[in-house]
This record gives sequence, structure tokens and C-alpha cells, in this order.
Amino acid sequence: MATQEIGITLDFSKGTFDNVIFATNTLQLIEETKDDAGNGVYRDAGNWISEVIFIKDKVTSFKRIARNVNIKGSGSYKIFTSSSHDQLNWTPWTEINYTDGSISSPADNYAKVKIEVFAHKSPTLFTVDDFIIPDKYTNPYLNSSNGVLEMKTLYPLNGEKDVNWNDTGKLFITRVNKTNFKTINRIEVI
Repeated sequence: MATQEIGITLDFSKGTFDNVIFATNTLQLIEETKDDAGNGVYRDAGNWISEVIFIKDKVTSFKRIARNVNIKGSGSYKIFTSSSHDQLNWTPWTEINYTDGSISSPADNYAKVKIEVFAHKSPTLFTVDDFIIPDKYTNPYLNSSNGVLEMKTLYPLNGEKDVNWNDTGKLFITRVNKTNFKTINRIEVI
């Protein structure tokens, strides 16, 4: 007696999509942005659930999932199945056996397939601001006038000349409010 494989084709363009899309004949995570090198940055995880598959007279033949997987980058995936007799009550999602593609869900009239896709994190570089616009960040504590963002460390204060000063030289008076500074390393008079 000859063995015959019966195939039920899954239409990846239909179904329920969560953080994945079907593009260029593949399921892929949604690209959120690109890094400085032009590489795509994708959502962490997503899944696709097939439309309900009516097994018909192939109930006993629906035992394995054949897969043609092409993983780009360092992502991973998992495949689950669920079955139902009436399309109302479904068995819990059960992961397939990846060695031979066998299905653990009980054979029934209806089935669904779920594919979970995961992106693995890798270091990437994003330029938030290159500080080429002078004085873009104007506030009393930051300086961005030299193409870098840095904390201000010099705070010039103008004093008032004390007209009652009778000694040699001149005396200028100013107040330094200590609540504006965490520490004062030095006071320099110019």
C-alpha cells in the first residue's frame, strides 16, 4: 500500500496579524524605523493566526505541518495548532514537533495555525541629535554652541560697584545663591 501526503495550503495573506505583515511572500515583523547604518529595526515579537481551515474528509490525514522557513538575521519562530469540532470551542494552542512537523492537537473538523515570530536584540546606533545647529538648546545649564552638548560650568556674574569703598582698587558686590549650585569649585575674578 502506497502512502500519500495530503496537503492543505495556508494562505498567509489572510488571517489575523499582530505586529507582523505579509510582504514579498513572507511573514515578517513590522519595521519601526532604520538605524544610522540603514538597517531595519523591527518590533520585538508578533504573530499570525490563519483563517479557520475546514479539514473535511482529511481529518485523519492532518498530522504534520511542512514548512519552508527562511530566517533573516537572528530571529526565531514558533508554530502552534488548535482544533475544533464546531468552530466555537477550540483546543488550547499546542506547539508542533519541529523534528518531523507532527501536530499534537487532536484531529478534528476544523483547525487553525498560529505562527509567533521573535526578533532578537542586537546593538545598533541611533543619532538622536548631532548638535550642528548652534545654540539649539538654550537654557541656563546646557551649552550646545560648539557642536557638542555639554553642561555649563562657567556662570559669569556681574557685580555692582560699591561706591562706599574707600581703599585702593575697586570693590564689586554680587550675590551667589547657593541653592542654584550643588558645589562651587572656585570663584575667579577677572
